[in-house]
Amino acid sequence: MTATAVSAPTPTAQHPFKLGFLTHVNGPGKDARTVYRELLDLFQAADELGYDGGWVAQHHLRRDYGRLPSPWVFLAAAAQRAPHLHLGTAVTTLTLEDPLRLAEDVSVLDAISDGRAELGVGSAGGSYDSFRAFGRVVSDRREVYDDHLAKLRAALTGQPLTDAPGAPTLQPHSPGLAGRLWQAVGNGERAADAGRLGDGLLIGTHLLDPETAQKPIIEAYLAGWRQTHDPDGPEHPRAGIVRWVFPADDRAAARDDLGPALVVQREMHRETYTELGATELLELTAEQLLDHLHVHCGTVDEVIASLRADPALFGYADWFVPIVSHELSDVDADIRRLEVVATEIAPAFGWSPARETSRVTESPVVSVGAVGDGDVTRFPIGVHR
Repeated sequence: MTATAVSAPTPTAQHPFKLGFLTHVNGPGKDARTVYRELLDLFQAADELGYDGGWVAQHHLRRDYGRLPSPWVFLAAAAQRAPHLHLGTAVTTLTLEDPLRLAEDVSVLDAISDGRAELGVGSAGGSYDSFRAFGRVVSDRREVYDDHLAKLRAALTGQPLTDAPGAPTLQPHSPGLAGRLWQAVGNGERAADAGRLGDGLLIGTHLLDPETAQKPIIEAYLAGWRQTHDPDGPEHPRAGIVRWVFPADDRAAARDDLGPALVVQREMHRETYTELGATELLELTAEQLLDHLHVHCGTVDEVIASLRADPALFGYADWFVPIVSHELSDVDADIRRLEVVATEIAPAFGWSPARETSRVTESPVVSVGAVGDGDVTRFPIGVHR
């Protein structure tokens, strides 16, 4: 379908975006208790820095990378450690979920967190082994997703769950939760459908070029939204845009540190890249991957310039959601990068905390002392956590 381009406002202090972060929850060689304890530390630090939200990706049956199969259990704990953050998934693999059980879990979190749940759903989770383990057929994932999405929406909007007289409805019921449903989609037709339904759009996969793929998808979403919504009404379209953001001493430092993480990431997604026809990624050097995967890295000024040149980001983003951690990074470095984003990078585009921050930060720098040797070492920079 052909979508009419819809202009989006340029972000300013008067039209701010919300600042979040996304983690894929890695932790090679660590026990699960350590991984989740450090993840709670990350959420608490973001809350103290004034972030508006924290998002996690759901992955199943992963040993070292992508270690959060039950995001809503974790986010219930995070709601206590991070009392201001919106708490979301980017994404929950809806194809593998029972939609009614998912609605129950998210509704409980929404009650615990006083209405801070953000439910992002998608049809795939990057690991086809999990589909086989759950008894799902990968090629059927979109049809299953559509069926589950309809059932999820019915539950969230308080519709009767059977045809019987006096049929039950979702309990607990959170009246505003359906308005915090997000979809991650890969083409303009599905984006327009999400817009017409009033859902938010999550986008930012490294396999989609910002200019030729992501921007048309966002514009199709906005066009679909305007077909069924009053532009002057109380509701507004929601685009959550994910970007890899890694400030470092310089681009060479980022490239050198990215090398091992890029190898891990590439091998982990080899089957997915092959199925999607992106086999060229399997042959690229680390430097080529930095460009091909649209990683914003280098000095703070270089990152700001790179983000400013991104054609599918500011002016569209209701949520700007950086990934600041990678497969091999540690939580202290991840927190330091969160600080740099919150204190230097995001303010360059008009963002400021909506509340007084409580975390005391040093002057933002991108070198930290190495533990045990007394020298200065560069930040570990990489792909995603």
